[in-house]
Amino acid sequence: MSKEPRGYDEKHYSQQKEGVGLWVERYFYAGIEITALSTPAFVPVVLFQHLYPDAIPLAGLAALIVGSFSLAVLRAQAIDLGPWPRLGELSSVPLRATYFSATFLAATFGVAAVAAAIGSLLVAFFGGIIVPTIAYAAFPRVYRAIHGATTRHPSQRP
Repeated sequence: MSKEPRGYDEKHYSQQKEGVGLWVERYFYAGIEITALSTPAFVPVVLFQHLYPDAIPLAGLAALIVGSFSLAVLRAQAIDLGPWPRLGELSSVPLRATYFSATFLAATFGVAAVAAAIGSLLVAFFGGIIVPTIAYAAFPRVYRAIHGATTRHPSQRP
């Protein structure tokens, strides 16, 4: 039996990958985390995108693409704003799902409404970049306020 840690944490990356491969893997897992945990927000976005048919897709794509990059950078603590909960920490899933869904809704509907009011799709694009980046940067502080310190022990294979 291997004692190798598995999961989405810094030990897994440092033992398995280097350089570009390391960051591609982090980006991939961040994209999956955002997509899976933001799924509740996708329903209203799909049902009501006719309200802002140009701005919502633009803001949503920017939020997913750049948000995945932001999350990968923040989870790796390349910009250290505090420790993140591990993906295997099930007690954080309700908070992360709610937070990531609210972030996606704000980055799509909120930004699209502002872009439509101003009359510029550039606002939709840049808002879709800025809103999730700031929200994900604030998440470790929100997590600590609700759950306290993160658990950092790696999950082990049975």
